[in-house]
Amino acid sequence: MPAGSAAVLNEPKRTEKPRVVVVRAKQALTHGYDADRGALRAMLGAGLAALAGTPDGVAALRRYFKTGQTVGLKINGLAGRNAATHVELVDELSALLRQMDIGGPQQVVFDRFASDLTASGFALNERGESYRCTGNDALGYEEEATVMPSSASRLARVLTERVDVVLNLPVLKQHMLSGMSGALKNQFGCIHNPNKMHLDKCDPYISEVNALPTIRQKQRLIVMDALRPVVDNGPSYQPGMAEVANALLFAVDPVAMDVVGLELLEELRRKRGLPSLDKVDLTPTHIQTSAKMGLGVGERAAIDVVSIEV
Repeated sequence: MPAGSAAVLNEPKRTEKPRVVVVRAKQALTHGYDADRGALRAMLGAGLAALAGTPDGVAALRRYFKTGQTVGLKINGLAGRNAATHVELVDELSALLRQMDIGGPQQVVFDRFASDLTASGFALNERGESYRCTGNDALGYEEEATVMPSSASRLARVLTERVDVVLNLPVLKQHMLSGMSGALKNQFGCIHNPNKMHLDKCDPYISEVNALPTIRQKQRLIVMDALRPVVDNGPSYQPGMAEVANALLFAVDPVAMDVVGLELLEELRRKRGLPSLDKVDLTPTHIQTSAKMGLGVGERAAIDVVSIEV
């Protein structure tokens, strides 16, 4: 990204702290849900470069992905287009991956169901020039269940057999059962039975799924779609429950990402006059459980947050 095109509010510190970059644009949405591609390109370039400490977004992606790898782009399409990972965001990230010679056949956009993908504006295909796009229901799940301390599940074959690494693309949402849906909960889309794991605020189920070696080791980068988060009555979309934030968040650490994402979600709820999640018994306890399990940093003071405006 050309020098001078982004204003860095908090200069990146040279530290061992996990970094979360929050990039805001004055206007990233054109109307309703639709996103402005030019704004997204500027946001991606600034955010990726700040996260990786590189001159531009393509150089940043080279830190996380290698030519020859097949990259899975795990979106969130549960709520349909009005509250899904933006197609425009995926398109712009795909273009950056192609610039580093990871072509369309080596990019797989996926989520649980083909119907969720199409409802979110994605076109299913197995030979796309920009990227392939498929639901887990097309390839199915492993026959053998993976046993966790509190449950068991079968992993999606897209994850275990088709992709080498994962770029996690969650949507920031309030969740009426887990408190919040973010980077950690988005991995529920990689298992066959998340409906069985929503007791007790999904805790410790979310943490245990993220601790699975296949999920933990393949995730390389997280770009959170916070352009228009769902602030109440989520994770499904209901008219009037989304708040424009014009933000993208970038991180490698999923716990640190959700700590900062929660901070933004609470800020948007205050703007609406809504109570904090802990006041309505919806504290997303899975975030700190994940920190205790060693999946990332859960202490806000131990996270290097970089804020950028483009």
